[in-house]
Amino acid sequence: MTYQYKTKSEVTDFDTMNYQYMVKGCVPEAPLKLIYSREVAREASARSKQRPQVIYNEDTKHNRPSARKSSDQERILPKGIQLYRHWFQFLKLALELEKLKVELVLESHNPRITNWTIPDIPSDVIARAKKERQFTDGVDAIFRCKVIQPIKVQKARYRGWDLDQVLEDKFDDWWKTHSHLFEGHAPKFIDSKDDWIDSKDVLYVQIDRQTQWRDIQAFMRDEVSKRLRKTESGRYKVEGSPRVNVLQNNYNALVLLLKGWNAKEICTAEKVYLRSTDVSEFANRSDSDRLTVPHNKNGQPLYSALVSKQRKMGVFHLLEVCEGRFGRAP
Repeated sequence: MTYQYKTKSEVTDFDTMNYQYMVKGCVPEAPLKLIYSREVAREASARSKQRPQVIYNEDTKHNRPSARKSSDQERILPKGIQLYRHWFQFLKLALELEKLKVELVLESHNPRITNWTIPDIPSDVIARAKKERQFTDGVDAIFRCKVIQPIKVQKARYRGWDLDQVLEDKFDDWWKTHSHLFEGHAPKFIDSKDDWIDSKDVLYVQIDRQTQWRDIQAFMRDEVSKRLRKTESGRYKVEGSPRVNVLQNNYNALVLLLKGWNAKEICTAEKVYLRSTDVSEFANRSDSDRLTVPHNKNGQPLYSALVSKQRKMGVFHLLEVCEGRFGRAP
């Protein structure tokens, strides 16, 4: 990340203004109106029943075979379909922000840079700051400006996605004609020569029915696994091991802040926008499904700290999809 620095006398009122984004080069007076991108809420239940509290990671169910296979059972996804839904969701937001000519604040300004040995502070800024300090009490700091970036999707990275449809369609409708961008062939027996697929993405193995199981296991481990790792594919892949609820929280925080909500509203709304990432499998949904808000030493809730963290990760994933990838950890 590249920073710009100024001395105290060079700082303008605009530099110190608090805002999260600009539209067409200006700070808007009203919240952003998003047409295609919207937050995804979880309804909070007013009813509660006493049931066993079994805590589990909700991502487990999203990566079961049933969540990765297509409706015809012939093709399969490397990861649960919900992750591709989130990729689509973030990409739709990026396309809409680009259409609106939005520039996002990636990092806020810092008026108290007292460590002047930071390598990226230009020497001429340090020289001017030292000169100004001669006429002050000697404690002035260098000002670091906001980091602002226009949202622009590298469309060449999305060959076959039909980005106009991504912007306007719902995921389920778009997925019907684009799931092949991510799916591979599910393992199966080849009972007929007619079932043979001439594709570099498919690996065929001959196994004698009389072969010992331990020999098959060794062959799969030592030989087949090498071919699987080295096989290249033109399919789009979710990188890393992102968590579904974490991604949803990141997205919701970013969208709601763009729409003008404050941190307390996001955390305390009747509907759950920031949800717990580990939930009870048997309990009804309630406030316990909310992401825990930290408190300071006086017991005051730190809504802004929680939402800012979620927004920062949301911006990271937004910039990811602009570059044609998705799933890395910030």
